[in-house]
Amino acid sequence: MSSIPFIANLYSKAKENNLLSSIIIYDIIAFLSYVVNPISFYYAGDIDLIFGGIVALLFALKNRKEHQAALKVGFIVGLFGAILSAVSISVFEWVFFIVYTGFSFVVLWSLLITFLLIAIFIGLILGGVIGYIYHRKNGKSSKSKSNSKYTDEYLENMLKK
Repeated sequence: MSSIPFIANLYSKAKENNLLSSIIIYDIIAFLSYVVNPISFYYAGDIDLIFGGIVALLFALKNRKEHQAALKVGFIVGLFGAILSAVSISVFEWVFFIVYTGFSFVVLWSLLITFLLIAIFIGLILGGVIGYIYHRKNGKSSKSKSNSKYTDEYLENMLKK
């Protein structure tokens, strides 16, 4: 019973800070997805990054504020969420490397560079595409309102008569 207000409060705070929350959502989903099942198309973790990115971007763009541009929000969440996810996945892989073969910073840097290159590419592409879709969706709705043959002033004048 006491956890439901906590969850509701957490969700309302996440909606208020949609950019930071979405970046964290991106990292958590991509990392947990990678830990559970690291499948890929090209390199390990790319599907996990795509899955985490889609969920996080939809959350960010659904809960964005009026002054936030959809394309900019998409690029910010896509880029920084992907970077954070790449770092967490790299550290996870590095820990397994340490356990089996020994400590090496060279391996950490190689893992970071490899995962960062793929993650930045995926994050920017996803952020751009999903941000553009939301930008176009909002552009059409505002155009349809402005192309209406009855303006607010016209309707107010009709009500006064």
